[in-house]
Amino acid sequence: MNLAELAEQSILRLGERMILDFEGEQFTNIRLQDWARRLHRGFSRLGLKQGAIAPICLSNHPLVYPIFAGIFRTGGTVVPFMFQLAVPEIRYILEDTKAQGIVTDEANLQKIREAVQGLSFIKWIVIRGGKNNPESSPREYRLETILEEEPEKCLPLIEDQDVALILYTSGTTGKPKGVMLTHANLIAMAEAGNEGAELDKWVGPRIGVSPMPIAHIFGVAAMLNEYLVPERLADGYMVQMAWFEAERFMKLIQMHKATTIRAVPTMLTLILNHPKVADYDLTSLKEVICGGAPLPVELARTFSGHYGCRVREVYGLTENSGVGTGNRFSDPFRPGSIGKPYSNTEIQIFDENDRPLPAGHRGEVVLRGPAVMKGYFHRPEETAKTMRNGWLHTGDIGYYDDQGYFYLVDRKKDMIIRGGENIYPAEIEDILHYHQGVAEAAVIGIPDPVYGEKVIAYIVPREKIEMSEKELIEFVKTRTSAFKTPQKIYFLKDLPKGGIGKILKRQLREMAAQELQ
Repeated sequence: MNLAELAEQSILRLGERMILDFEGEQFTNIRLQDWARRLHRGFSRLGLKQGAIAPICLSNHPLVYPIFAGIFRTGGTVVPFMFQLAVPEIRYILEDTKAQGIVTDEANLQKIREAVQGLSFIKWIVIRGGKNNPESSPREYRLETILEEEPEKCLPLIEDQDVALILYTSGTTGKPKGVMLTHANLIAMAEAGNEGAELDKWVGPRIGVSPMPIAHIFGVAAMLNEYLVPERLADGYMVQMAWFEAERFMKLIQMHKATTIRAVPTMLTLILNHPKVADYDLTSLKEVICGGAPLPVELARTFSGHYGCRVREVYGLTENSGVGTGNRFSDPFRPGSIGKPYSNTEIQIFDENDRPLPAGHRGEVVLRGPAVMKGYFHRPEETAKTMRNGWLHTGDIGYYDDQGYFYLVDRKKDMIIRGGENIYPAEIEDILHYHQGVAEAAVIGIPDPVYGEKVIAYIVPREKIEMSEKELIEFVKTRTSAFKTPQKIYFLKDLPKGGIGKILKRQLREMAAQELQ
């Protein structure tokens, strides 16, 4: 089974149904699938075929799902990335994949044009809302024109182990790595998500609201889960937001009497602290699926208490198709727990010698199952370090109790999570070192009541070179995404170091906590 076949079979199984509401317009599965078939033919004419790689840089829009599906149908591989990425970050992905073309929209076109300059392997750009310009270099094509193609109904032979998706995620070095996920991986992800949601026990319509970016693994999961919806819940649908805005989120929940939402903890905080929160009735909610960052226990309790819903924390990582463990709706609330493994995922806690530990003992979280990635794109050594003896090593530290519920006590070393997005200090430190006035740099994360963590940098200036905090912040902003930019920069004569010269970031965190009191 592959994703293209799964989409076709879901239509045969469920018939025509309304599955998506976007900005007040409703879309059926038949309409979206018709677009996917037309894009299949159009992308094939551009040269997309089995094994070809197609990056996409798109804001949330109903056409994103058919674009994914259209590329899947060619046997090609989708490489989605967040539209907030800076030009150098986009260029890095394009150079790493050697893709022949890219799909974007008018809002992001100028950024893409800058990123592809001088990349001779990029032959075309397809633009939602753009214009046909076949004389440009690379050639530019309007997506809406491609949608006028005749639908392609014949599928090529696509194996379940073919790579369907490559998602770029930073490693501890700060250099992004492409996580290769196969058709089988993503189907296993969808099966795990629906099993964890206990759809067999769900009563009443399942109407969701999601502000999550479709280019994120969270958004991809929402799309694929629709293919596996049971017949008795076929009247459910998803309200997809263009972007998160707290009051708009609340308004849509009330308007649609939503029963389930997807969110990161920051979104729940922004709702509870919104000045107009009392103006909206959110009591239709039965569950909140919360992931992407650690969920504070008090936040879960407060939100549940306000609206009488269950906040279900889930845990996963890109290398396991975004799944791992989840709290079930039918289970009692266990403060701080990330729940039990999904039925198709086995999880252990290993010691430093890769030996399993018993309940209550802390160690590295490792897992295995059909959702585990095929590997890192063109990085066999990195793959071998992460996947050892059949186990995916997450780098996260946790334990499980005597009833099999898992808990996280630490994250990958030094990683910062701000608003649900991963930030790796080494990446920001590398950018800071490009400034002529920086001799040494260290970046840390400290707690933030709204966004989870804030980014703090410590700098040792070069002698006789003057610079300001504002200047350095603006310098970083021009080279990476805004959410990765330090909120505060401190200047020191020396950074604290251990006996072998390693920077002691623990001491920097303590210093930052005192400075910001």
